[in-house]
Amino acid sequence: MRDSRLRKPTPGRPRHPRLIPLAALLLGCLLAASASADWRAQPVTTTVGEIEFRDCSLRNPVQRRLAQCATLMVPENHDQPEGRQIELFVARLPARSPAREPDPVLAIAGGPGQAASESFLQLDRMLPGLSRNRDIYLLDQRGTGRSNAQHCDIDDAQTLMLEPDDEQWRELMQQCLQQFDGDPLHYSSSAAIQDIERLRLALDVGQWNLFSVSYGTRVAQHYARQYSPAVRSSVLDSVLPPGMALGPDIAPASQQALEHFLQRCHSDRACAAAYPELDTGLRRLLDDLQEAPVEVEIEHADNLQRVTRLFTRTHLAGLLRLALYSPEQLSILPPMLHAAYAQENFAPLARSATQLLEQVGSGLAIGMHNAVVCTEDVPFFVLDESVLEANSASYLGDTILRSLMASCEIWPAGTLDDNFHTPLQSDIPTLLLSGEHDPITPPTYAEQAMQGLSRSRHLLAPGQGHSVSPHGCLPRLIAEFVDTTDPGAIDDSCLQRLQAAPLFTDFHGPEP
Repeated sequence: MRDSRLRKPTPGRPRHPRLIPLAALLLGCLLAASASADWRAQPVTTTVGEIEFRDCSLRNPVQRRLAQCATLMVPENHDQPEGRQIELFVARLPARSPAREPDPVLAIAGGPGQAASESFLQLDRMLPGLSRNRDIYLLDQRGTGRSNAQHCDIDDAQTLMLEPDDEQWRELMQQCLQQFDGDPLHYSSSAAIQDIERLRLALDVGQWNLFSVSYGTRVAQHYARQYSPAVRSSVLDSVLPPGMALGPDIAPASQQALEHFLQRCHSDRACAAAYPELDTGLRRLLDDLQEAPVEVEIEHADNLQRVTRLFTRTHLAGLLRLALYSPEQLSILPPMLHAAYAQENFAPLARSATQLLEQVGSGLAIGMHNAVVCTEDVPFFVLDESVLEANSASYLGDTILRSLMASCEIWPAGTLDDNFHTPLQSDIPTLLLSGEHDPITPPTYAEQAMQGLSRSRHLLAPGQGHSVSPHGCLPRLIAEFVDTTDPGAIDDSCLQRLQAAPLFTDFHGPEP
């Protein structure tokens, strides 16, 4: 079903250098980074604590590399240690220097439903200062990646593209639940942090330096709460506060980011000249697709054969939502939107929407995602009139709320620690990072989370969206923080040089 890829730009202006492929962009974010340094040969086996690592290959939909891999057996139900065991996958990215520090980095992926071994495939190269003297460990959270992954035997990409039909969604989630390999009650964050602690003990690690993104920041904060002595420092990128039930604010936050995008084009001379009706054109496009979806002929990405697809309002809304995560992806939207509302050429939008949604579907373990949100989020929704009105007024409408609640009518709520939603009070050195225009974890979330963190600092990345660690000088600042554990000593003036990728004025790229 991989129906879409952006067409290669026609000869003319060079393609903008910051336009990069994105592997996935749902709820939390999947870090995209390009490989740079060559892999240096490693021993066939390396023993760390009780765990023996062997050379292996890691891959995600767009990249592949060598690493060192191992497995760790843990009880599915930690309250019944003699019961069913599950195998967790852990990868090791060795420090580049032989003089490595004793406190490694543990990277915790987002989603929920993404695998650390896929999300952070190039983390040591993306954050070279962090990996200079420290090993990086990637533990696929239970239910993801190679850790008893809970993918559903349904077309995940098609599921994400469905028109909002609650009954159809419930039927699909019932199928997914029936396919769950194990007990879905034990795949929440409360179980995941016990896995992290078992890994630390098996590796004979005294303290972790935690690095987490999006939903992963929730796991990192709860681990820091329950196992505080085991954490030396924590970097929280695109922060989800412990007390936040994610769902009711998704659509309003995304609407705010969309309005900023439209205003940015209006305020930019070149973009405004090229697309003077971008705002009204987009709104008209959403309304028209709601009334009458269109059939679009596009190339099949795998074999280049042309196929016909129905392009709906839901497809367009999904594309907008995912593009808002990344300034690079957002920068190419204006000419695609203009082609649709001004020229009735829907192919560029349809190709891009299909590609992004399929990438998300292939990288997200829907069963694990449900196990988390139906335990930690949906049961805690507070849906007063103002919340419902804000959702209805957004371009996403109440689709996300309805799909989450429909899923959790089927899915059972799992185990949850009593203090899980309690704001974290901690003196662990913590660096919080936010994108100025993050459409799902806005900067106010980080401000809320840091209220109980006595040794913390919040850095704002201008013009950026979700998952900001790779951008600008942030890799250097993150390394400095982990080295010193002094958030107050960081000179963040370099962040002022960050800006969003320039908006394309046609399919060739932005104005020179």
